[in-house]
Amino acid sequence: MMSITEFTASAKEQDSNISSPITGTSSDLDSPATEDIIPSLPSPPSKIEAEHYYDGLYSRPILVARSSTIPWKLPTDPEEVKELRPIGNHAIRDAWEGELAQKIFAYLDSMKVKWTSIDLVRIGIAEQRSFLPVVWIGVKPSTLSGHDGVKVVLKCKEILVEHDITDVDVEIRESEVIRY
Repeated sequence: MMSITEFTASAKEQDSNISSPITGTSSDLDSPATEDIIPSLPSPPSKIEAEHYYDGLYSRPILVARSSTIPWKLPTDPEEVKELRPIGNHAIRDAWEGELAQKIFAYLDSMKVKWTSIDLVRIGIAEQRSFLPVVWIGVKPSTLSGHDGVKVVLKCKEILVEHDITDVDVEIRESEVIRY
């Protein structure tokens, strides 16, 4: 099995060998586009994405990084808001109670990430049925850049894959834990 790090290096190498994704005649348009063949890698969110990615959540956290490569678009419908749900019956629950959580904690600590919380949740659009499972990492505000955040989510995703958890994304948000 190829690790995410190996996969990333392979994709970057393939990407550097591509001169232009769309060239040639109109008959070439029937073949798959280059971006359909080479998986994209996550990138740091734009300022607008960082500020609006979690629209709908009461705390309005700021997105630092996410492992998903699904393009984000600014919602145009005011009813299109994010919602959190419990993780429910998912394989990550048993793995988390085993050694998975400790490996994630150790990795974050080794990278000196100032994390405040880690939650196993489902995040989705309130009106839709599909809520994707997410390892949701909170970090102290302004302590982790988007670029470093992407490195962290990719490594955390790699740790998940090592534990046969392949359908869970990793997201980092700014978060402070306040006790009342």
